[in-house]
Amino acid sequence: MTPAAVIGEPGANRVSPFLFLAVIVTFFLAFAGVSCNAAATKSAIGSIDASEGVSAAQAAQVNACIDALNGLNILTYSGWQLAFGKDPVIGSVPAACNQNNAAGADTSSANIGAQLLALLGLLSAFLALLFGIAGALGVLAARSRALVTAVFGAGAGALLILDQFHVRDVILAKISSSEGSNVPGVDPATLFNVNPGIGLVVALVILAIAVLYNLAALIVPQPPVTVASLEPPDPPPTSPPP
Repeated sequence: MTPAAVIGEPGANRVSPFLFLAVIVTFFLAFAGVSCNAAATKSAIGSIDASEGVSAAQAAQVNACIDALNGLNILTYSGWQLAFGKDPVIGSVPAACNQNNAAGADTSSANIGAQLLALLGLLSAFLALLFGIAGALGVLAARSRALVTAVFGAGAGALLILDQFHVRDVILAKISSSEGSNVPGVDPATLFNVNPGIGLVVALVILAIAVLYNLAALIVPQPPVTVASLEPPDPPPTSPPP
């Protein structure tokens, strides 16, 4: 097998459906997570403690919980939950904060509804999968398959990146407007961070590989098709003259 067959159209034709199927599977993983901004939270709670006369033991317990939450996602949204407006999932709660069985808490109040950009990203990946399968079955011409799958793959990646920024704004706006968030001098949105999830990172990496692979299939010339030539059979041996 030549390098052109691996990098070019034959290889991309075989691999592309599996790559886009893997992208769709990543939608079951976390695409966005909400974590505690430990520095901002400590500062805000410190000012409240000073005005409310909180004891040193209570302040130490709160600080221990904040330190344990640092870098951990309190809520996670999978790609499917974002695309179809499902409730998020409570992340792992450290022992220092696990006072009220938070793992079983209702998260419907954190539901941000169906996100159109995530849904369109999923649809683009699905269409790329369909065209990849059509190319593998020989229904679609090689260059047409490579071009269409590259376009849909790039579109899916762009939509998912835009969705991450949009989801961040939506979640922080929901936190700011949530009931009981009116603390004087403190914007609740500054106490949280919205982070990209592992599912989103994996999906973008796979999409980048799929797009580059199919673009290479457009550039790398296809290996020539060898057709076995039928040689005429050898003539029968001539008998010697009498």
